[in-house]
Amino acid sequence: MARKGKDKAPPAIVSLDQGGKISPVSQYDEDEMRKHALGTEFDLVPRTARSIPQHGTYWKTLTLVVDATGRWRNRNALHDALKIKLGRIEPVFDLQGGIVGYKPDSTSFDSMPHRDFCEFMDEALAELADAIGYDPLHWMKK
Repeated sequence: MARKGKDKAPPAIVSLDQGGKISPVSQYDEDEMRKHALGTEFDLVPRTARSIPQHGTYWKTLTLVVDATGRWRNRNALHDALKIKLGRIEPVFDLQGGIVGYKPDSTSFDSMPHRDFCEFMDEALAELADAIGYDPLHWMKK
């Protein structure tokens, strides 16, 4: 009988190297993969963690832009403005199911995986550069 729940063995984990080759992460992972016939296809789930330095760069950039321009009351207001500009919003409904407004989507670590945050950050900083007329990351070049 197949094991269920917490007793089920964890699936094999693989990593993608710079050459594009997929390899087992550990001996356990290799052993698990070898239990399957050659040609077996696997579903992959990306596990790349969000980058803490990237996260810090984003928020420092927003803080510096707010301080330099005074156009937003704080970095959170600028962050919300960028999400709205990029259409990263969700509707807010009343009790009858009608849309009464919109709120910005979350970019929290739990809500947005690394790949999606990279895309968001690239788009957001491009929009911000257009809005303020200079590269918001210029501080990093100093």
